[in-house]
Amino acid sequence: MDQACDVKFDGQDHVKIDLPENIRNLLDTLGEPEEQVRIALTSDMNAEGIYGEQWLLIDPFDLRVITTENGSSVQRFSIPLDKIEDAQIEQCVGNGLLNVTVDGKPQVLLHFSNELTERFALAATYLRRRKESDKIPDFDADGKRCVSCGRRLLDPSMKVCPSCIKREQVLTRLLQLARPFWGVGVLEIVLMLAGLGVDLLPPYLTKTLIDQVLTSAAHPEWLIWLVGGLLGLQIIRVGITIGTNLLTNRISTQFTTNVRTMMFKHLSTLSLDFFDRNDIGRLLTRINQDTDELQGLINQIANFILYIMLIIGIGVILFSMDPILGLCVLIPAPFVVVATFFYQKYMMPYWRRFWNSRWRLNSMLNTFLSGIQVVKAFAQEGQEEERYQDRNNKVLEARLRVDQAWGKFFPIISFAFGAGGLIIWYAGGNAVLSHRISLGTLMAFLSYLGMFYGPLSSLAQLSQAWNRFTTIAQRTFEFLDETPKVLETPQPVRRDKIDGRIEFDHVTFGYDPYFPVLKDVSFTIEPGEMVGIVGSSGAGKTTLVAMISRFYDANQGAVLIDDVDVRDVPMEELRQNIGVVLQTPFLFRGTLAQNIAYAKPEAPLDDIIRAAKAANAHDFIINMPEGYDTIVGEGGAGLSGGERQRISIARAILLNPKILILDEATSSVDTETERQIQKALEVLVKGRTTIAIAHRLSTLYNANRIIALERGRVVEIGTPEQLMEQKGVFYKLVQMQTQFARLDGVVPL
Repeated sequence: MDQACDVKFDGQDHVKIDLPENIRNLLDTLGEPEEQVRIALTSDMNAEGIYGEQWLLIDPFDLRVITTENGSSVQRFSIPLDKIEDAQIEQCVGNGLLNVTVDGKPQVLLHFSNELTERFALAATYLRRRKESDKIPDFDADGKRCVSCGRRLLDPSMKVCPSCIKREQVLTRLLQLARPFWGVGVLEIVLMLAGLGVDLLPPYLTKTLIDQVLTSAAHPEWLIWLVGGLLGLQIIRVGITIGTNLLTNRISTQFTTNVRTMMFKHLSTLSLDFFDRNDIGRLLTRINQDTDELQGLINQIANFILYIMLIIGIGVILFSMDPILGLCVLIPAPFVVVATFFYQKYMMPYWRRFWNSRWRLNSMLNTFLSGIQVVKAFAQEGQEEERYQDRNNKVLEARLRVDQAWGKFFPIISFAFGAGGLIIWYAGGNAVLSHRISLGTLMAFLSYLGMFYGPLSSLAQLSQAWNRFTTIAQRTFEFLDETPKVLETPQPVRRDKIDGRIEFDHVTFGYDPYFPVLKDVSFTIEPGEMVGIVGSSGAGKTTLVAMISRFYDANQGAVLIDDVDVRDVPMEELRQNIGVVLQTPFLFRGTLAQNIAYAKPEAPLDDIIRAAKAANAHDFIINMPEGYDTIVGEGGAGLSGGERQRISIARAILLNPKILILDEATSSVDTETERQIQKALEVLVKGRTTIAIAHRLSTLYNANRIIALERGRVVEIGTPEQLMEQKGVFYKLVQMQTQFARLDGVVPL
C-alpha cells in the first residue's frame, strides 16, 4: 500500500501518516518521536535514480531523507528547516528531482517518477512558504481526500466521504430546500393516515364476518353489509392511493426540477477553474442523473413513511388482539435487523463502485462525442468501442454485484418472515383449539401479519436507500456550495466609459498555483494600440489574455484597465467592453442572425447585417438557403472554418468593444480565407485596444508593438523592426516561419 497516500488531517497543521515499521524503528534509533512527523512522502526511485524507495520526512525542526533497501532503512540527509532557503522541482526526462538550497548551495534531495511530480511540488511549495512566513502552511498530498477523516475519495468531486456525511444535517437542509412543498407534504401525510385507517379496517370486518356470520350464523343478514363494506373500503383505498401518488410525484418532480435549475444556474456562475478540474461527464451525472435518482429516492422514502405508519398501527392492533401472539410476531425481527445491518455494511463499497463506474462511463462517452471527428479521422472507432465496452462491463459488473447480493439477501429475509407466519399458525392454531381465541381472530391476526411483515421486509432496504439518498444529497449540496474563485467585488468601481489602457503589474498566475504559467509579467498597452503576443506553444499566451477578461485572477500582482484593478470592476461591465475572437469559434445551434447577435440579443437586424458586412460575412450568408435565418448545427456544423470565424468576428463587431482580443484568429484557415479574415479584422481593430496572439506572424504586420513570451516570462517588447534587429525570440520565430512559408506570396515579417 502507498503509505504516502494515507494522509489524515488532525485539524491542526499535521498530516498524520501510518509509517511502516522499518521507518518507525529508524526514527526510534535517531531519537525522533513518530508523533513529531508532520509530513511523510514516499518516492518510487532510490538515490541512483532507479526503481526503489525513499522517504521524505518533515518534523517541526528538520527535514530527513531516508532510503529503504531490503527491508532496512538508512538516513541519507538531515537538514534543519531554518537552513533551507529555497526548494524547487526540476523536471527531467522520465523523472523529477526535489532540490533545496542550503547556505546558497543547491542540493538534490531525492528522485521520483513524473507521476509523483505534483506530490513533491506541493512539498517544495510547503518548504518555500514556511521560509517566507512564520505561519505553518497547510499541506495536502493530492487534494482528493475527505476533509473530515482524510480517507481517499473514490469520487474526487466530493469533499466528504460517505462515512463522514452528517446525515441529520443533510436531511435538515433538504427540508429547508423543500419548504415550498411543506403544505402539499402535510396534505399527503393526512391522506396517508386516512389510508392507514382504511387498511386497518378490512381484517377487523373479516373477523366479524367469520365469527358472527359464517361460523355461528348469529347474524346472517350482516353478510351483504360486511361484503359491501369491504368493497367500499377497497374503492376508498384506490382513491386515496391515487391521491397520494399524485401528490408524491408532484413533490418529487417539482423539487428535483427546482434543484436541477438551481444547479444549472449555479454552474453558470462558477469560474473556469472549476471546469478545468471537473470533466463534463461528471457534471452531467451530477445535474441530470443524480437529480433523477433523488426524485426516485424521494418517492421511495415517502413509501417508507407509510410503511412505518403501518408497522406502528398494526403492531398496536396485534398486541391488543393477543399479546402472546404479538410477541410471536416479533421472533424473526432480531434476525432481520442484524442481517440487514451486516448486509448494508457489506454492500456500501459495491454501491460506491457502481456510482463511480457509472460517471466514468458518462465521462468516456462525453469525450468520445466531443472528439468524434478525431476518432473518425484516425479510424479508431474500434479502439473507442473497446474502451466503451470495457467501462460498460465495469458498470455491469458493479451493478451485478449489487443486484446479486440483494437477490441472495431478499430470499433469506422472506424465509425469516415466512417462518414467522408458520409460528403464528402453530401458536394461533393451539389458541383456537383451546378456545382462547376465535377462528375469526386468528384469520384477522394472519391478515394483519401479512400487512406487518410486508412493510418490515421493505424497511430492510431503508438503510441502503437512506445511504444513497444522503450521499446524492451531499454531492448536490457540495456542488451548490462550490464557491467561484473569481468573485464580484462587494464595492465595484463603475465608469461611464473605458478608454482601453491595459497594464500587467508583476502578474504571476498558475492554473495550479504550485506550477506558475505566467511569472512576474509586467507591461502596459496604451488605448487604441495593437499589440501582438508571440511565443512558442506553452509560453502562456492564451493564459495572458484570459487574465484580461478575468476568466482567472492573478495569484500575485494585478491586471489593470484604465488604472483600475479588473477585480474591482463589475464582471458584466468588464466583459461587455472586451470582445474575443477565438482560434476555434463556437457557434450555437440556431440561426446565423442569432449567433451574430449572441452578445446583444436585442440588436436589430440592420445592425446584424452591418456587422456581417464589416466581417466579410454578408456575401456568403445571403447565398445560404434561408439567408440570415439559416439554422446551423452545434459548433457551426454546416459552415467552413473560415465562415465560422467570420461569424465570430461579426459577433465581436456587433458588441463594439473597446478592447479586442484575437486568439490566433487565422491560424486554422487557408491563405485565401486568411486574406478575407484579415480585411474583416482591419475594420474591427480601428479605434480599439487590440491584443493579437499569432503563430502565423504575417497577421501582425500592422502591430504597433510585439511582446514575446518564453516559459511564462516577457523576454522582449518592441516594434517588429526593433525585435528583428535584436535577433532574439521574435527573430528566431520569423526565421523559422520564413523557411517553411508557402510560395503563395504570403511571407512572414
